[in-house]
Amino acid sequence: MESGPGTLPPFHGDILSVTEFTARIKLLLESSFRSVRVEGEVSNYKLYGASGHRYFSLKDEGAQIRVVLFRGRERHIYGEIRDGQTVVVAGSLGVYEKKGEYQIYAQSVEVRGVGNLLVELERRKQRLAAEGLFDPARKRPLPPFPLRIGIVTSRHGAALRDMVHVARARLPGIGISLAPSLVQGEGAAADIAAALDVLYAHGAADVILVGRGGGSIEDLWAFNEEEVVRAIARSPVPTISAVGHETDFTLADLVADHRAPTPTAAAQMAVPDRVELTDRVSGLALRLRRAEVHEREAARQAWRIAAGKLADPRPLLLGRRYAVTEQAAALLDLVKSSVRERRERAERLGASVLLHSPSAWVSTKRGELAVLLSRAAGSAASGRAKAGASLDVLAGKLSAMDPRAVLTRGYAIAIDRATGRAVRCVGETRPGQALDVHVSDGAFGAVVEERKA
Repeated sequence: MESGPGTLPPFHGDILSVTEFTARIKLLLESSFRSVRVEGEVSNYKLYGASGHRYFSLKDEGAQIRVVLFRGRERHIYGEIRDGQTVVVAGSLGVYEKKGEYQIYAQSVEVRGVGNLLVELERRKQRLAAEGLFDPARKRPLPPFPLRIGIVTSRHGAALRDMVHVARARLPGIGISLAPSLVQGEGAAADIAAALDVLYAHGAADVILVGRGGGSIEDLWAFNEEEVVRAIARSPVPTISAVGHETDFTLADLVADHRAPTPTAAAQMAVPDRVELTDRVSGLALRLRRAEVHEREAARQAWRIAAGKLADPRPLLLGRRYAVTEQAAALLDLVKSSVRERRERAERLGASVLLHSPSAWVSTKRGELAVLLSRAAGSAASGRAKAGASLDVLAGKLSAMDPRAVLTRGYAIAIDRATGRAVRCVGETRPGQALDVHVSDGAFGAVVEERKA
């Protein structure tokens, strides 16, 4: 039998290259399935903005197949494609030879309805919301100065590395407690709930981060399970849900006190930045110094104002004396007409001089000045005391977060003597490696004999 266009060449057990073998498969499949209509549930849907192409998997209970919808076919999408939607894809079967994969090249996509997972998710969401687990009134603020954070995630995932790296970079002295767990697959929900309960029993964490990296709705489903939702709800400390990427959504996001778009963002939310804290303390100290200068200047100004009110009594005395002299002269001029009358008038004038004497007025003003000076000194002392107390509180908090303070509680830092870098995990050590071990009052040398996981 001779081969012709669109037919396979005869095969008699010849040894074929991978390319030749794949070409045979491609020809066979593509010629047999030139036009297909397949119904299934959408999973791992992605739209790439740069190219405009859409990729997703179509699945049912027994199998799944990849689907590609190239840019330009948007007008043949009937409905909105989302993970969990049931759709009918019309197109042709093709083989991607470089990866040895077969997939449907879609010509149109018709949305039929919501998949079983989304139906279950919505039903569970409404039931738990009716119990008040998602009530905004339950949400608690994050602690401004946590001493230790708790993390529930996979020990081997990128999410853990990202959270630890960001937390250590923002505040090197922060304590971290890890309760590792499965984050997808069978048994993951029970494992996550158990890990949370371990952190609750330990009681050292001030805030707890729970999450994982992104994935399909199936990959993230453990965080929609009721036992995980209830475990987060009973946390004695504030919680942050960091499941998937920004567009992913789970019930854990609703029940947690705060939701972070990514695990990295969760660490940024939970741990204060050392640089920002230092700048804040410096700013408060500057404000304190300025306030003290202002108080002193205000006291000086009040004293100047009070002192300015005490007029020089000498001009007044001179005026009074001149008046007395005038009156005395008048008395002498009129003594001839009535000696008795002039004497009485002189007595009245003498009494008037005594009544208007500046000594009483000067005494009153001195008392007022003393009161003003006392009040100014008391106000300045009170301001300095309050500002000093605030500075002592902030200095104490900053000292508590000093990375070196951890060493006084029995911890130690191992430094590779060859590289000068801190040893963060067992994988960074090797037998015979020389280390400098730093403790609270100094350091001593050590040599690695063996590694223990």
